[in-house]
Amino acid sequence: MVIARHLHNRGVYVEVFLLSDAEDLSRDARIQYEIIRKMDVECRIIRDHEGVEDLRSYLEEVHLCVDAILGTGLSSPLQGIARDVVETINLSLATVFAVDVPSGIDATSGRILGEAIRADYTGTFGLLKLGQVLLPGSIHCGETDIYDIGIPSKAVFDTNIKTEALEERVVKSMLSIRPPDFHKGDAGRVYVVGGSPGMTGAPCLAGRASMRMGAGLITVVVPRSLQPVVETKLMEVMSEGVEDGGSGTFRKECIPDLLEKISRADFVVLGPGLGTYPGAAEFVAEILPRIRVPFLVDADGLNALADQVGVLRQATAPCIITPHPGEMSRLTRESIEAIEASRIGSAQHFAEEENVTVILKGARTIIATPKGDVFINTTGNPYMASGGMGDALSGMVAALASQGLSPTDAACAGVFLHGLSADILVRRHPMSVVSATDVIENIREALQQTLGEPAGKE
Repeated sequence: MVIARHLHNRGVYVEVFLLSDAEDLSRDARIQYEIIRKMDVECRIIRDHEGVEDLRSYLEEVHLCVDAILGTGLSSPLQGIARDVVETINLSLATVFAVDVPSGIDATSGRILGEAIRADYTGTFGLLKLGQVLLPGSIHCGETDIYDIGIPSKAVFDTNIKTEALEERVVKSMLSIRPPDFHKGDAGRVYVVGGSPGMTGAPCLAGRASMRMGAGLITVVVPRSLQPVVETKLMEVMSEGVEDGGSGTFRKECIPDLLEKISRADFVVLGPGLGTYPGAAEFVAEILPRIRVPFLVDADGLNALADQVGVLRQATAPCIITPHPGEMSRLTRESIEAIEASRIGSAQHFAEEENVTVILKGARTIIATPKGDVFINTTGNPYMASGGMGDALSGMVAALASQGLSPTDAACAGVFLHGLSADILVRRHPMSVVSATDVIENIREALQQTLGEPAGKE
């Protein structure tokens, strides 16, 4: 009603539809109702199906519908007249502007409670709500703007909010421009440990992603019998082999040699294409606690930990893990459905319990830190659903960490830029599937957009 008052004062014809009688309004709402009545703003009350039909007819003639039916406190599914009204608005051709949160969205989780307004625009107050960032709520919000209503910054700080949406300004603050005297030794050394018969592409993708993300020296370490195959796939990235007895897999006996090789690294990726052969779990359990530099465990490295999660607590260096919901299910013994129903809670609890940084992949990837902080990614799209995406992400995170970013910042920036690279491609070629190689080759544009560097500038 406040919006109706201001629009009326600006010469816009407005009608207000109420879902309750005037005497049932809250005190503040009743005051606003009395004001607009004195201003001769038309007010109608929807009590039954006839009132809903009245609204439907009216919506056929208007340009804009403002959804101010419910606030942020909704916790049960919409039903009755309220649900009928929401469905009617969704069927109209009018542009819809939602106040704070679209009616029918759980502001704390993004869940749809029965039925929800599909807004073109949402104006929220003070801070974003979780339900406006998480799916499917974020889709229903359309384009969202945050309005300053004078909440003191100290009050926000004192609430110790531990969840943040990843946006360009946040990620830009994590990155830095290279000084003129920068050289490849300053850019970090990444070692990728992985590969098995039929899966030599995975560590190569991770290595190429690290190169495109700016790591100075990248080495892919594979079982020695696979090294000739890997050599044909790599250009700027180096390769090394460890003794495998012709098996094409990592064995416990190669660990001393492998540890000597990765001792030269600033960051290690363990797992891409490792395989699920007998002995994989023993290999991972033996080497993980002995890695002395920050490292990331991905793919089959995580599968090898499924029955021995306690190995993570033996890590002596900062560790990042990158599970998708299926891998997270195996690590936690929770169902995939339970994890998807509480993505933030699952990632946050595991990160704190196991003292690792968790990148829980999926629509709206979650990054959780050992200190309990949570970041929600806002980039990425369904056209990324193809093989190798996780390998590319691991390589990008590794490159950022090797250049001095903290595990948290490397995880956040890597995830954001990974999704942004794909978003740029999909905007350019709508509805086209994006491959991991496409994402890797487009990292430069994602960086330029985030840092504000003009295209073509070196």
